[in-house]
Amino acid sequence: MRAAALSALLLAPAGYASPAQDYVLYCMGCHGPEAQGLPGRIPPLAGTLALFMMTPTGRDYVLRVPGAANTALPDAQLTAVLNWLAERFPAAAVPAPAPFRLEEVSAARHRPLADVQATRREVVRALAVRDGAPALTY
Repeated sequence: MRAAALSALLLAPAGYASPAQDYVLYCMGCHGPEAQGLPGRIPPLAGTLALFMMTPTGRDYVLRVPGAANTALPDAQLTAVLNWLAERFPAAAVPAPAPFRLEEVSAARHRPLADVQATRREVVRALAVRDGAPALTY
């Protein structure tokens, strides 16, 4: 079993839904069944979440976007869902990122972003100098 999947199982409190079930309940309505998002409105997670997870600023961005910051999911379940997504829908031609840690999620998600689009542009530009970057806009 891959490390992210194992950490997702270990982080999900007993009696709660699995990360896949939580995705269906809390994320799929906007991001879709294959995490493709909605062009021009909702960013894709498939293939891009893992790219954001490659840098500290990208990780911070992911945890502070409204969908993550405002979800009803407790920190442990959000951690498990994000790690499951990164493993289920990896980025092409880049190594798997380090999974999110519960402490990291807890510290970041409660600091909302003032300007999501501007922050995304900054993070994507920084990622572009690396091996790959998500779309600048969505």
